[in-house]
Amino acid sequence: MPAILAIVMVLLVAAGVGGYFLFSGDSADPGAGRPANAIPRLWEAASPVSEREGQNENGLRSMWFNNDDIIYGDGDGEGVRAYNRKTGKKKWTVKTPKGAGEVCAMSAEPSDDGVGAVVFDAGGDDCSYLSVVDTDTGRTLWSKNLQDGHGAEHQPRVVVNSKVVAVTIGQTYAGFSVARGARVWELTARGHACTNSVGLSPQYLAVASDCPDAKPKKQLELQDLEYASIHSTVTGEDHAIVKTLSDWPLTLLTESGSSADPQHFIQTYTKEGKPDHTFQLSGELKDLKFEPRNTYVDEDEQILVTGYGAGNGLAAMDMKTGKLLWKKRGSVGIAGVNNQGLIMVTDSPDSGASAVKALVVAVGLRDGKEKVKGTLYEKEHNLPAPSDMSLALDRDNMLFVQSERLTDHRPSVQAFEVPFG
Repeated sequence: MPAILAIVMVLLVAAGVGGYFLFSGDSADPGAGRPANAIPRLWEAASPVSEREGQNENGLRSMWFNNDDIIYGDGDGEGVRAYNRKTGKKKWTVKTPKGAGEVCAMSAEPSDDGVGAVVFDAGGDDCSYLSVVDTDTGRTLWSKNLQDGHGAEHQPRVVVNSKVVAVTIGQTYAGFSVARGARVWELTARGHACTNSVGLSPQYLAVASDCPDAKPKKQLELQDLEYASIHSTVTGEDHAIVKTLSDWPLTLLTESGSSADPQHFIQTYTKEGKPDHTFQLSGELKDLKFEPRNTYVDEDEQILVTGYGAGNGLAAMDMKTGKLLWKKRGSVGIAGVNNQGLIMVTDSPDSGASAVKALVVAVGLRDGKEKVKGTLYEKEHNLPAPSDMSLALDRDNMLFVQSERLTDHRPSVQAFEVPFG
């Protein structure tokens, strides 16, 4: 759904040094300590540690789904691979382009047509080699080496929709045709002394510029990446773009003031690209944390959910009024959204005492009310705090948990089947 485009739920899974391995599920485990509402675990597989793994918006914990598989990537030489969601068996691996090295980044999501974008190391730790792949087969559609000689790129950004793959790699801010890789647009400065900030999402390119030698001096340009006819210009905009939080509605995190102590804002726009609401993040809102894996914007309810506070909690903000609707304490991670609400994993339910084992909870978007759906249980008791997990929920209510095991620090991914009857 378009409303889910803003949530970035990312995780990493791969074959280990000793190869892929599969564990039996826990549903028949009679061991002591198994809770009555334990959620059945279907499989577990190795997930190598990646030096490039991180929380950034296109980090290697990106996770893709196709009809039958879950697709992961890592930067430890294992590449991008698909595994059957029901069994954990490996299906395919994306071929590394000639002259390229390890995977640096993946688009947070593939397009609705099942096309994903991957950035490889082009040499010298320069993350500049772009590949576009079919997520059903793992076949590479086309590749481009975008090295520009202006220094190594360490944090490439890449998004994809049904028509365009857009990147910010080094000095390249450009869009390419999904079908053939032809360059269809390239961002150029309005003047010779501009300060620019860019927000990139599957649907929109947002560029804020401050140009002493151009008129207007300050402006914000918005461009729909699929439909060239949808664009707008906001003159006098003096906020720099930090990141795009959502496409539906277009929601930007912006800032102004000194770099040492900037003021942050949430700004929303209509479907025509016109300014809608602006809220300064003050008071309790200053504690909002916009990690990609824990940020979700609901178009229908007009609610932003994101991380909160120093304790890895969660909070919801009304995007029409700017009011904080609810907040959750303890360690919390978002897994997805379905017809029962926001699905999260927590060790601190509203019922009171901290949970010994992490719970899967359905949360009302507007009222924050919780319904416990089950306990994440595996007999080795190796699951860490929810904020240290990478979580994703698919359309069949399978929950995928990537984490580092507590006893031996071995990273793995586990698949659980959550009851939502």
